[in-house]
Amino acid sequence: MKKTTTTRASALILALVLLCTLFAGCSQSKNATTSASTAAASSAAVSSGAASSGSAATSGSAASPAQPAQNADGTWDQEYKGTTLTFLDVSPSDTRTGYFTELFKQFEKDTGVSVEYQSVPWDDAANKLTVLGTSNKLPDVLTVWYGWLGQFTEAGWVEPLSKYIGDTQDQYTEAVTKLYWQSEKTRCGDIYTIPDGLMVKGIYVRKDWCEAKGIKLDPTKDWTYDEFFDLVAKLTDKSAGTYGATYRGARGALDPILAYMQGYTGGATYDQSGKILINSDECLQAFIKWTDMYKKGYAPKDSINWGFTEMVDNFVGGLTGTLCNDSEVAATLINKMQDSQWMVMPQPISSKDGINYNTISAPYSYAMSASSQNKGAAWLLMQYMTSAEKQAEYCKLTGEIPVKKDASNLDYYSENGYYGTFVRELNASNLAVPATYGAFDYTDLHQGLFHEEIQSYLLGDEDAKTALNNICSALQERQTQYMKDNPTAKVETALTMK
Repeated sequence: MKKTTTTRASALILALVLLCTLFAGCSQSKNATTSASTAAASSAAVSSGAASSGSAATSGSAASPAQPAQNADGTWDQEYKGTTLTFLDVSPSDTRTGYFTELFKQFEKDTGVSVEYQSVPWDDAANKLTVLGTSNKLPDVLTVWYGWLGQFTEAGWVEPLSKYIGDTQDQYTEAVTKLYWQSEKTRCGDIYTIPDGLMVKGIYVRKDWCEAKGIKLDPTKDWTYDEFFDLVAKLTDKSAGTYGATYRGARGALDPILAYMQGYTGGATYDQSGKILINSDECLQAFIKWTDMYKKGYAPKDSINWGFTEMVDNFVGGLTGTLCNDSEVAATLINKMQDSQWMVMPQPISSKDGINYNTISAPYSYAMSASSQNKGAAWLLMQYMTSAEKQAEYCKLTGEIPVKKDASNLDYYSENGYYGTFVRELNASNLAVPATYGAFDYTDLHQGLFHEEIQSYLLGDEDAKTALNNICSALQERQTQYMKDNPTAKVETALTMK
């Protein structure tokens, strides 16, 4: 890997390599619409300063039919000049805040529309947005996490976007149009978000540790989970205080285990009748094998409480030798580690069918508030943020893969670039996007029961079968109720670009 890059990834590569996750949690029974009562409530929000300002004559309560907002000469539409919008980021950091602050300054210069930047810490975001949504005071544009989408669409808090996107959808990669948006339409009845970028999982490995132990790895070839577990064991040296696994024991602990178990279900979580599949004997053994990385001492004891930040920090700091996570982590490693210290292996394939079931995702997406009084200007902002030029800048900072076909001037995505392994995964014929936990709202389970049951097993308070059964029982209850409420809903299956 070279920090001074020498080649540019072609538009074709980026168009082909982008695949996305199946976004969960949308109810087909209720699609977001703006009613008279919603409009009245949002007017009150404007007067209190909670929503955006600007005359209805200028920005309107609904946008004009979809059309490109950027002119052929590169200038931007001035139709909404003088309007003020509000924008909320649910995952603020110095990098993101700095980026958005400068972006909005340039946006005002280019369009005449000002943006009031707001943020809320991630841990408080779900509750904050629920309060704002209930009171019809959501900002004009906001970043959302896919796990919230079911709640937001069912409550009518976010605006359907198909009428805004219109013919401009051909600007987006096939991953967005064929998987991401198709998935939202299947679950929610419409498109509700624009992804800020896409990510795919891989296994980060301490290359220097492998070289010291004579371990040879080839990132261009598939490997199995058993080979991954073997590497974890070999890289563990308790006498030196180093461990082979960066274990995630806190929120999100079930996510990588689910993908592993789905290697035994053909990528499904439920069969077509809605019966859960991940409680089989094969899945139980997969559950045990994954958690053995902790139980057998291949991960630090305190990793039972680790989340994303602790995982990345301890891999960078030299405590752990492998890290299963999304491509966004690469941005941190590029800045904090030497190229000779790390590499990326692909996500392991299923030993049952040879498929790489990879939980491809968008870290966050942009949504428009259904109660916004400035929908035209809000859509202009969303177009601006996801324009090819801005996408390239943003994804380089965040470690994501652009969603626009023309955002191809980053050689990071070339064969030998930092994201080369992720590109190969996304191009592979054996890649499949597995089903999610379900098309219902599972935010509370993801923030509580999932990892709490796993922790109970890791601490010896219950056996593996009990922990997995408790998780499956909770999911089955939600799935059964969802199918009862939505009798025409389809059960998710694994998807490919084919």
